[in-house]
Amino acid sequence: MSVQFSRVLFIANPHAGVHRNIRSRVIAACEKAGMDFALEVTQYAGHATELAASASEMGFDLVVAIGGDGTINEVGSALLGTEIPLGVVPAGSGNAFARALNLSLDPAKACRAFIQPEIRKLDVGRVGNALFFSTAGIGLDAVVAHRYANRTGRRGFLPYLVLTALSLLSYRPQTLRLRLDSDSEIERTPLFVVIANMPDFGGGATIAPQAMPDDGLLDVCVFTHPGWIRLVLNTYRLFNGTFDRMPGVEIFRAQKVHITREKSDWFQFDGEVGKGSKELIFEIMPGALTLVAAEQ
Repeated sequence: MSVQFSRVLFIANPHAGVHRNIRSRVIAACEKAGMDFALEVTQYAGHATELAASASEMGFDLVVAIGGDGTINEVGSALLGTEIPLGVVPAGSGNAFARALNLSLDPAKACRAFIQPEIRKLDVGRVGNALFFSTAGIGLDAVVAHRYANRTGRRGFLPYLVLTALSLLSYRPQTLRLRLDSDSEIERTPLFVVIANMPDFGGGATIAPQAMPDDGLLDVCVFTHPGWIRLVLNTYRLFNGTFDRMPGVEIFRAQKVHITREKSDWFQFDGEVGKGSKELIFEIMPGALTLVAAEQ
């Protein structure tokens, strides 16, 4: 379905895409197209959500996130339950959301999509009060996300990969009990469990190759350490779309996932980090997000 928007609000993460001059390129593209728009740069954590939540009363009928998966999450979460759709100009280090949906990473092309847009309805995942559009996870995945969020220095996929490798050497997994929908429980001691609404993990990594953001299901990737030799020899599968064939990987599908662990610990949702209890419930909200975009 093609629609037209009268006024567009861009919400930009100040740290995203600075080296590529993304904000100035967005402004140039919008001015060239004669678009009625405003661009706000976030000033503090949660500011993107506040701006998006007030978009309707300010007269905007489209809100666009300029940033990575965390910024997209903040903006999109505020738009759920409203009539205002979400647009995306990818500007993160991983861009899992954009890559999974084959969205253009070029700011000018992304902006042209808002002039002649297509509307898509996407599923949204929920864990407690937190929402996720791409993935959520516990175990090593969440520990690395927490350490990355609190580190100083260079950002990006390579530092994240190095941090993952270092964390893997010291991480001690918990034994978990998982119940998928109303099925009986299974028990595992995995390195991580990733709950995927989309296949991509960011930075070219694909964690759940068959996950689809509009099928009403979550793909549950349970990864148990296969031993160091098999782990090293098969790491390439994370980057060529065959991670579901990695030794130690099990993938299940469900609408609701109940996980009980030995102790409370971190969980991640679209790269953001929260401290969860011993019990976590992940569930799908079918078609809850309205997205405006055009493919590459």
